[in-house]
Amino acid sequence: MNHIISVNTFQCFTKEQVKEINKEIKRCINKGFSQKETSDEVAKYATKKGDFFRIPCSPLMELLHPWLYQCQLINKNLFGYDICWDFHLDSLKYNVYGVGGEYKWHVDATDKNAKFSGQVSSVKDAKLTCLLNLSEESYEGGEFYSIGNPNEEVEFTSGMGLSMTSLIAHKVTPVTKGERITMTYWAEGPVWR
Repeated sequence: MNHIISVNTFQCFTKEQVKEINKEIKRCINKGFSQKETSDEVAKYATKKGDFFRIPCSPLMELLHPWLYQCQLINKNLFGYDICWDFHLDSLKYNVYGVGGEYKWHVDATDKNAKFSGQVSSVKDAKLTCLLNLSEESYEGGEFYSIGNPNEEVEFTSGMGLSMTSLIAHKVTPVTKGERITMTYWAEGPVWR
């Protein structure tokens, strides 16, 4: 099996835990601990529609520990990337895709061209993409696909975690009914060589 293109999913939280996590995230948003991204910040090279927030990791660490721990194990056992797990310094992305919300094919790894224009840090790159499905209600559409198997939807339902290398292209199809909510953590490390 080629682990570089693998997408690893795992059940992580119950519906009650998902509701508790969302409640704490909304509390962070209401207290001003988050930052809503503008349309210019959302996606540079791919269409991305929805509401997107940056939230510091620290206030959520106790609740999110099982998910982030599993992502660390996947990295240790499958990828072996040199990652700085600096949760006290890092932020999470809270993604809310309503009807029509989508994210077309894209890669999460750091854009090398942006480094030279001063837009991102030149000392680290995104190496592992870690997702958590926090949808409280069922939704239609919003399927997750990766380039490793572009014609087969990856099962990724409420309470599930997903971990994959940030180097592979993936997408979220348009949501046609309901609301798809996810959390993203990009595990970064020293620049790719």
